[in-house]
Amino acid sequence: MAGTPSLQRGLGLLEATTLIVGGTIGVSIFLVPAGVAREVGSPGLALFTWLFTGFMALCGALSFAELASAMPETGGTYVFLKRAYPATPLAFLFAWMMLFAQGTGNIAVVASMASLYAGHFAGGLIPADSFAQRAVAVAIIALLTAVNAVGLRTSGRVQNVLTGLKVLMMTAIVVACLTSPAGDVSRLGPFLPQGRGGGEIAGSVATAMILSVFSYSGFYFVTHVAGEVRDPGRTLSRAIMIAMAVVLATYLLLNVAFVYVLPFAELQGSPRVAADAMARAVGPRAADVTALVVLLSALGTLNAQLLNYPRITYALASDGLFFKAISRVHASRHVPVGAIVLVGTWASILALAGSYTQILGWAAFVNQAFMALTVIGLFILRRIAPKMPRPYQVFGYPFTPLLYVAILLWYLTTLLTTRGPQVLIGIGIVAAGLPFYWYWRRASASSTPTAEA
Repeated sequence: MAGTPSLQRGLGLLEATTLIVGGTIGVSIFLVPAGVAREVGSPGLALFTWLFTGFMALCGALSFAELASAMPETGGTYVFLKRAYPATPLAFLFAWMMLFAQGTGNIAVVASMASLYAGHFAGGLIPADSFAQRAVAVAIIALLTAVNAVGLRTSGRVQNVLTGLKVLMMTAIVVACLTSPAGDVSRLGPFLPQGRGGGEIAGSVATAMILSVFSYSGFYFVTHVAGEVRDPGRTLSRAIMIAMAVVLATYLLLNVAFVYVLPFAELQGSPRVAADAMARAVGPRAADVTALVVLLSALGTLNAQLLNYPRITYALASDGLFFKAISRVHASRHVPVGAIVLVGTWASILALAGSYTQILGWAAFVNQAFMALTVIGLFILRRIAPKMPRPYQVFGYPFTPLLYVAILLWYLTTLLTTRGPQVLIGIGIVAAGLPFYWYWRRASASSTPTAEA
């Protein structure tokens, strides 16, 4: 219908880049290094695990860059799966998972971390794991949901500011640790742990990657808002490559900084690695500094999540496979307000219930399986749609995407063998969407468009 409100291309290279950086670098980098260190058993192997996981993520990111430049439409991964696997429920089930488990669960986790560290400045008024902390998490989600509902330019500018502050503060942590007299370069070794064979070392790296891979999960964020990016053929691939370089450098430098100032045994047992590292580097004010950095990091990630996840639900509804109201775009703000509010509301329910950690554990296998299927889809689309315009083609094809898929299959096999019951629950959650897929597909097929005069 003429005059129907639509999404507008209001994001440039800066906003696209900060969306990926801000969405990828969250709070896990302040928590996960200890778990990785415990699994692998040596400083050198811990740093290698972060590098190896980052390399895997880069291979996936370059593959997504080709897909996004070829199909710069709102919905990203949902669109890629729909094109590569037509007449299957895969794309629907991905969107279902993101709405009811993975995406909203991620929002709940990050909001809860933000409320926990906000409580550091509240003088004991927000005790950890209390209803007050959950209520603050919901309030934070509501605030950033409102920011994103106001309009794309507003959320994009907020993202630029929050990501800039995040990277600046993390750089300060790296500098403080690496220039500290408490540091010792000998702590960066040895590379391999003593008393472990090759098979045991490979298994420990795979198990550690279950932790570290989550920290790199964000390179596809900008693909979900591809329909709102200016000059997407050039901007999307450039933003993905720049952002991944920033993320990889930040993670490696932070981990080197942590290992440099903390004895490895202390790092392995630390529940808050960044706080302990800063305490060693700068003294008693470390808690305040670390709490501020984590809070800013969490807010930047939350804004990025609420900017991109609702676009998947919007794309699903636009295809007639979800409630029609969710596909509507606000007349003056040109954003899918209904989809944004829906995602924010469900994430708030998860945050208030406190069940998000369990849900994310269940969904981990299925989420990465969808990533593997998406990159496999790149090979399918090259074959079935060879003439599709591809402003960017993945460097090193076919080896780059093949390597990503191979590493992910190794990772998925490890999850299946070590966390079988959780994997089955996650598959069950996603499979629960099948009856709704069949219902909406039939409803969409039976409806006929009304001719306009």
